[in-house]
Amino acid sequence: MKILPVIILALIGCSCSLPAQVKPLVGTYLGDGQRNYYGNAAPSRLRVHWKVHLGSGSTKIGRTVKTWKGAGWTGQPLVISEGGETYLIQGCLSHHLKKIRARDGKVIWSTSVGDVIKGTPTFADVGGRDPEKRYILITGSRMGRHNDFVKGPAHSLHGVSYTTGKILWHHNSVRTSSNSRDVDASALMVGSKACVPLENGYFTVFSPDPAKAKMKNGFPAPKIYKQRQLYISTDIATYKSELCCESSPTLVSGKAYVAAGCGRVYACSTGFGGLGWTLDVGGDLNGTMPLTNDGHLLLGIEREFISGQGGVMKFKPKGGVKWYHPLPNKRFYTWAGGLVGSPAVNHRYSSASNKDLACFVGVDGVLTVVNHKKTQPGVTVAGPRGKNHYPAPLVLDRVKLPTGSISTPLFVGNKIVVGYDNGLDLYSVSSAGKLTRLARLAGPMFDATPIVWNRRIYAGSKNGYLYCLGD
Repeated sequence: MKILPVIILALIGCSCSLPAQVKPLVGTYLGDGQRNYYGNAAPSRLRVHWKVHLGSGSTKIGRTVKTWKGAGWTGQPLVISEGGETYLIQGCLSHHLKKIRARDGKVIWSTSVGDVIKGTPTFADVGGRDPEKRYILITGSRMGRHNDFVKGPAHSLHGVSYTTGKILWHHNSVRTSSNSRDVDASALMVGSKACVPLENGYFTVFSPDPAKAKMKNGFPAPKIYKQRQLYISTDIATYKSELCCESSPTLVSGKAYVAAGCGRVYACSTGFGGLGWTLDVGGDLNGTMPLTNDGHLLLGIEREFISGQGGVMKFKPKGGVKWYHPLPNKRFYTWAGGLVGSPAVNHRYSSASNKDLACFVGVDGVLTVVNHKKTQPGVTVAGPRGKNHYPAPLVLDRVKLPTGSISTPLFVGNKIVVGYDNGLDLYSVSSAGKLTRLARLAGPMFDATPIVWNRRIYAGSKNGYLYCLGD
């Protein structure tokens, strides 16, 4: 089915005449390929400066039609500098990708991709003189509101022009043994290539350049370099059809590390190689892995499919497990415990806090701060499957939020921003890693990951609005 974009262009603020001045400040989910940058400076208060309505949209969950509002998991805005102005790119559950002026919430354009957008786009500069086809937003979505899961196309990956909002290409996520043909993950740029795990289980390497797209079924489709299946046939006995990949890949030494739905981490080549090293931990792996300042990855594990507890694991790429922090087996909606969002680290900021800190919030609603380089002497804990035992990290502080959370916190210097099911909190972190709450915005549901820029927090809520909060 051909998808016609619905585009609203403002009379002012069009970027078409400013191609040389477009620069991504936060160009993909959690900043860049290291997945550990959350903006430049956090505020000390949560005063509402503005909010803009993002709309609502219907989507199919099995045979049931649901209507969702605002922005959901992961739903982090991008931050783009253009001609002296700052803009946000926000994916919405209303099916729309929106370009929004950061200083006042003015919507510049709004484009429908045909189904709800849960994830975060990735900005790509493919070169050339035509700004409409040079600056591309690689955007995932659900499979298409009126598409059939079993037969027909599922256009759930799109290339959208940053300057005009025009859809330039889209990719059909084919049916596999997975129960999903959606795309939640954010693409990783490696040179001129993009790579992303699709929820059908295929790690896909492609060109975002519309000049390389070819017509398929009446609409341009991106050039595909290769696809690799991120599960094996024997996984089906354990995971049934729950094989979808939702996490965004992390770049380490030229390899894309992907937490896959089959309970494994894969090291994927974007060049001629295939799937390399793997780490098999079990569990449902939803979150994205930040790279630490000592070259490790932090992996969140949800409790489904394992006999032990979900939690957070630190491991060395192509190496072993450094530590494991189990989280309670506490049910929250459809989750059985552990971590659905992603851990956050703070080493890319200048502050009085120790730069070896990490934080995470489990579905039980407990925000935890650890020193990820230190372990508790003589303490070991059972791993996700309840068998192998690992050292435990040094826990510095914990705080119970009002309710559970699947959101990813931001750790910006000595401040933490964390959303949960009925609000959003702002904390300061002392040099000893102790938490002090600075402010709370109670009421809205924040599943989506916020972003900070110039002492403003931009956070999408499932109440239908994008909020601008700050001093």
